[in-house]
Amino acid sequence: MSKVIRGVNFPSFLFASLTAGYVMAGVDMILEGFLGLFGTYRDYIELVKLWDMFKGYEDLATMTGHMLNSVVLALLFVHPSVYNRLPTRSGLIKGLTFGVLWHIVVLFLLFVTAFGGAIFMKEFLSLSLNFHISLFLLHLVWAGTLGILYVPEEG
Repeated sequence: MSKVIRGVNFPSFLFASLTAGYVMAGVDMILEGFLGLFGTYRDYIELVKLWDMFKGYEDLATMTGHMLNSVVLALLFVHPSVYNRLPTRSGLIKGLTFGVLWHIVVLFLLFVTAFGGAIFMKEFLSLSLNFHISLFLLHLVWAGTLGILYVPEEG
């Protein structure tokens, strides 16, 4: 078995990661405008339009990319070398801790790539403070959902 998924409860991982991606997107759309936050989905659509690649299919491309990211990036959370090092036995606390750490990594990569000249990342960085606060909260929703739903392999 591949080292990437050794020790991972694959059915639980797949269910948790797809559900977490869906919940994150749903919260973003349903709470759009709440306290001046959320609604980042529309900003992502505008960023996708910068590429001029998916004319007429920006929604599909954005949601497909979002769900693929949710699955691929959840591998970091569920891998035993990460999951078992996160604090407590509570899946929710593990997820929220991972969400905070994940967002720090996202910000670091965003700054490095934007200041390195990446046009997409410069545009991303220039979005409003409300967008960035929303993104942080949405990462907590995503990771918290992962933590609640993922059941690690026994043994």
